[in-house]
Order: sequence, then structure tokens, then C-alpha cells
Amino acid sequence: MAYAELIEAAKDLSDNDIAEVVDFVNFLKQKKKSDDNKVIFDLYKGDLKYMAEDFDETPDCFKEYM
Repeated sequence: MAYAELIEAAKDLSDNDIAEVVDFVNFLKQKKKSDDNKVIFDLYKGDLKYMAEDFDETPDCFKEYM
């Protein structure tokens, strides 16, 4: 559906209905962003090969700042 068709279809709607259409469009945009992020995160799922046992410990060179 082209933009012109969307505008023509919405021409006779009330202000409240137009607000709902805008809300729905924003929902679709947000959903697409969420779907795009999921693909990126799933891309690296299971790729962790090794993590040092002391990963969460503060390195000696930073201890003076803690």
C-alpha cells in the first residue's frame, strides 16, 4: 500500500481514530527495532569459548582506584 492510499483511507477517520493509527504505526516501528536487535544478539549466542576464572575480579592496576 502506498502512502497516498494510506492517506486516502484515513481521510474520513475521526481525530481519535487517527491517533490510534499513529499509535499503531509507532508500535510497528518499535516492534521492528526489537526484532532487529534480537537478530543481532542471537547472532553471538553460544559463541563464548573461554572465560577466565578471575573474570569478575578487579585487576591489580585498578585496585588503588577502588
